[in-house]
Amino acid sequence: MTRDQNSPADTIRQISLHQASLLAYILTLHPDRSETQDILQETNVVLWQKIGEFREGTNFKAWAFRIAYLQTLAHFKRARRGHWLGFSSELVETLANEAEPLLTDFEQRHGALRHCVEKLQENDREIVRAHYETELSLAEISAEAGRSVGALKQVLFRVRRALRACIERQLAEGVANV
Repeated sequence: MTRDQNSPADTIRQISLHQASLLAYILTLHPDRSETQDILQETNVVLWQKIGEFREGTNFKAWAFRIAYLQTLAHFKRARRGHWLGFSSELVETLANEAEPLLTDFEQRHGALRHCVEKLQENDREIVRAHYETELSLAEISAEAGRSVGALKQVLFRVRRALRACIERQLAEGVANV
């Protein structure tokens, strides 16, 4: 796949399709969530710059993961130069080898999760979004919702169990197309 063979829109579409799994992959390699966002952006730039090196018919996601891995290593090297504690390249390689197979169906699971969250009752969906998307603490949600923290814990336990079952059903039915 060279840039001549594909439009910039095709390249952007291909990169965008894998953003969630790339972020998940980088998060398995690097402990700092804010720095993983930087690594993801650096990875996106390199993917764009090197799209001409991607061979049509091969696995774009595996190629993108390899670039994310190399960008993570480069990030750790820069951090070590700044006397920051960083992982060794051997540890990052081990993490990468363990993470990639676990993320093979990430897009399908992510799509199933989105579908299942939309099927939740509105109150439950609001609690889930407040806790996981906006990262509010249970105490903050409790104050807003007028419910005890214990009651919210029970709601989240019940909702997580329901979501897990729904996701497994969606995957078994093959409905979770992204």
